[in-house]
Amino acid sequence: MFVADFETYMPDEFNDAPYGKAGVLATADAAGIDICVVFPGGVPPDPRETNAHLLAEAKGESRILPGCLINPTMGNEAVDDLKRCVDAGARTVKLMAATHCYRIDMPTIDPVMELAHSLNIPATIHSGSPMSGCSPASIGTLAQRHPEVKIVMDHMGYREWVGLAVQAAINNPQVFLGTTLIAAAEPITVKNIARGGQIGAERIVFGSNAPSGVAIHGVNGIKSVGFTPREEAQILGENLKRIYSL
Repeated sequence: MFVADFETYMPDEFNDAPYGKAGVLATADAAGIDICVVFPGGVPPDPRETNAHLLAEAKGESRILPGCLINPTMGNEAVDDLKRCVDAGARTVKLMAATHCYRIDMPTIDPVMELAHSLNIPATIHSGSPMSGCSPASIGTLAQRHPEVKIVMDHMGYREWVGLAVQAAINNPQVFLGTTLIAAAEPITVKNIARGGQIGAERIVFGSNAPSGVAIHGVNGIKSVGFTPREEAQILGENLKRIYSL
């Protein structure tokens, strides 16, 4: 079975030990993951340097689909960096409103999403509490303004806002729900969503949030909770193939 991870990270060090590209690949090997979408480790206010470092490290590694972290509050500099990153091989844009201190549905985000549309890349968006600026409901509002951009919502609102995440996906067919952390911690929630009659397995994408999330636990969570072979294949890899046209 093809297994893909829509969200993992490449810090230089993790848990007091070197990590980097070798750590990403070792983590993937241990969990049976074939391809990872990888983002820079850390969330600096200006992520341009960390984006460039990741893209240089990932160059030529077929198992890594690099992503870039963009801070829309940087205005034109953010848009310019997204274009530069995609030209250098980035396959998606990551938005972290909670750390960069903006609301995900602000008009400030529109130029980044418009460029994502023109570059034909998906957006990977962190979800959290309404107070953090990235409520699933606000992600849904952003999605309504940009129906052409595929969105992977990480954590699928875990855990108090799962219902809002499901509703955002119902209202916006280009929104996929990502299993980061929830697959390892409470995979039954993922199964309940897929079997709830509103959002099926074809709209759920596996992600580990490694190295902070334990990738092998996430994969095993999806495999052990009682999905059909078809559902399991969709969640663990086939849906990411569609999103990234692999």
